Amino acid sequence: MMRLFIVLITILVLNSCNNTDKKTEKRMPARPELSQDSKIFLGNRLFSEKTCITCHAVATKKIGPSVVDIMHVYKKNNADIVAFLKGHSKPIVDTTASQVAIMQANIDGFLKEITDEELNAIATYMVHVDQLRKK
Repeated sequence: MMRLFIVLITILVLNSCNNTDKKTEKRMPARPELSQDSKIFLGNRLFSEKTCITCHAVATKKIGPSVVDIMHVYKKNNADIVAFLKGHSKPIVDTTASQVAIMQANIDGFLKEITDEELNAIATYMVHVDQLRKK
């Protein structure tokens, strides 16, 4: 009788633990897509934080081409800057071996762990900067 009682208690305890886990499991709701202004703000922040700004100024050449020059070439060639930043396409702006090596090192180092949403925000910021310069 005592063994039966212990088995029943054990089953009840295990069963209640399983039910508790299911009840307390919470899922994060999906975050809505960022607004255009939020993408620009985030892209601007990431452009600085991920050190893009070290080599690329908005309108003038530094170590690398300016954002305006980059966007001009990408628009002209109907190319995808995000694909390049992900490493899915070859560089089309400054394709000298030394520049490609620098860009690849930076992409591998600074952009490896960046999300698609963040990459899209950087691209949105770059397009925005280019549009502002043309006004």
